[in-house]
Amino acid sequence: MARPSDAAKDRDLIRILSENARLPLSDIAKMLGVSRATVQGRLARLERDGVIAGYTTVLGKAARPATTIAALVMIELEVKRQGGVVAALKKRPEIVQCYTLSGHFDLYVKVECETASDLDTVIDWIAEMDGVRRTTSSVILARKFER
Repeated sequence: MARPSDAAKDRDLIRILSENARLPLSDIAKMLGVSRATVQGRLARLERDGVIAGYTTVLGKAARPATTIAALVMIELEVKRQGGVVAALKKRPEIVQCYTLSGHFDLYVKVECETASDLDTVIDWIAEMDGVRRTTSSVILARKFER
């Protein structure tokens, strides 16, 4: 099992690659505060373990633990704030889907986390974002079907 600091570095590495998988390893190393060889080794391990299945950073099933908790969050925005809010949401790897809506709420996002505490943190972060007027969240209990 990876040490917590190693797991955090792996999450940071995945986040960086998700934002721009074409960054040179030397730039990624500077961002993480490690050597280029360390980044190269981590990438090789993540690929071998099935965490990174391809590039433009396609995450494999091994990247998500079997005990994922998810929620649907409906977001009401302040006028003309959608672009900035969507851009910020896109940077969080826990937010796996985002849709615009007609009606009372403006955005619908799906959030997936490893723990209920992590989920609570992300939902609080969304609610406190500039441009967010209010949110309503529902934790997903079970998937009945998916097409």
